[in-house]
Amino acid sequence: MRPHFRAGIAGLVVLALVGFAVPSAVAASGKPKPASATSAPKASVMRSVAAPGFDTCEAPSVAAMDAWRASPYKAVGIYVGGANRACANAGLTQDWVRQVHAQGWDFLPVYVGAQASCTASTKAVRIDPARSWDMGREDADDAVDRAAALGFKEGSALYFDMEAYDNRNADCSRDVLDFVSAWTLRVHERGYVAGYYSSLDSGIEDVLKADGTRLLPDALWYARWDDRAVTSGDGAIPDGAWLGRRVHQYAGNVKETYGGVAITIDRNELAGPVAVL
Repeated sequence: MRPHFRAGIAGLVVLALVGFAVPSAVAASGKPKPASATSAPKASVMRSVAAPGFDTCEAPSVAAMDAWRASPYKAVGIYVGGANRACANAGLTQDWVRQVHAQGWDFLPVYVGAQASCTASTKAVRIDPARSWDMGREDADDAVDRAAALGFKEGSALYFDMEAYDNRNADCSRDVLDFVSAWTLRVHERGYVAGYYSSLDSGIEDVLKADGTRLLPDALWYARWDDRAVTSGDGAIPDGAWLGRRVHQYAGNVKETYGGVAITIDRNELAGPVAVL
């Protein structure tokens, strides 16, 4: 996860029942129809956490996660799959999830699939404008399959990682939004919560502009490296929009040591949905 630019809510776990019906979001052509940004999986349970968290490319060992219980962090972002995932995460198994969860950790599952055609990253697999909708659904199916194999149940939040791109390119932005709408709808159809990670000044900006015009993700994870551990009051997202469904990545590529174990991480503040086990 890398934002375009560098720029607490501690503690309580909230269980929220989400009973929003998903509107018909697909026209006969297979393209998205306008829908509310607040649409969510029908009759699912969304588990939200307000706490500090971190993400790192390779899932730390069970022993490392146990040592990091001495840290202020309560949730960890883990990369469950995707054609553009940078680290193999061979140690990320259902048993790893079970053991680390038993230590008291919550999870932010991340999927790094097809990227914008105008991405600022070097990731190879990109959205084909002719297949943006189909690719979004395909990535959603793969993400759900991988999350379920790790033991994450229906109602879990799955965050798509869309790296920074040049959203001055209107065609590219449109294809990204089509892809994200398709991702969201298919994740809903599979009974999961659709999350979306991107840079504040590209992917998140496009989603905010599209609010009210199409089906959009349930939760936003915005990268703004401003060293402010907050999810509101910073002007990043309009007041009331995605309230209680936000994650802020506020610093990146920092090395921290707890329990004698050093890990290079990105720092996050959560006030949003996590995985359900």
